Amino acid sequence: MLLNSEQYTEEQLDKMLEDSHIPTPSVDKEWQRFKTRTQAKQSKQHRSKPMQWAATLAILAALSGISYAAIYHFALKDNKEKVTTTTPAVDEKETAIKTASVEEKTDTIRTAQNFNNVQLAEIMNQISKDFGVKVIFANEKARTIRLYLSWEADDTILEIINRINHFEKVHLTLSDETITID
Repeated sequence: MLLNSEQYTEEQLDKMLEDSHIPTPSVDKEWQRFKTRTQAKQSKQHRSKPMQWAATLAILAALSGISYAAIYHFALKDNKEKVTTTTPAVDEKETAIKTASVEEKTDTIRTAQNFNNVQLAEIMNQISKDFGVKVIFANEKARTIRLYLSWEADDTILEIINRINHFEKVHLTLSDETITID
């Protein structure tokens, strides 16, 4: 309109300029609106505080449980290592008696096992120790096969063998306290 004022009539220009009146806002009204909005936000913040405390306590409880489990796991592992080690003895008969009693203790205490990318020979050594069975590798190549395997302390030897037999390259059979690997 300012650049091309010659295109408009005097009446049109007066009408356009007349409509440009902008009402001024009431300062008191706007101040009250601002106060009510900020008070509402503050009350919401006060209501969320108990939830934040509850979440913090839940996280602390979870971390405490995880810490306790880790400490218990490593303490149990250290105790197992202490049980399986023998102290030096003066007499050979005394050494044999102590070793036999230690082996009896390790036979009765089984723990859950987790093997991540471990050779089958190492897994079978652990099974032999835990269950007191003899392991025979009919297929020597099977010794170096690497597996991911886990079992619980209360799993039976048949359950573990069946779990291993699900792998394609390995077949185990159990007969007379002997595991044969084909």
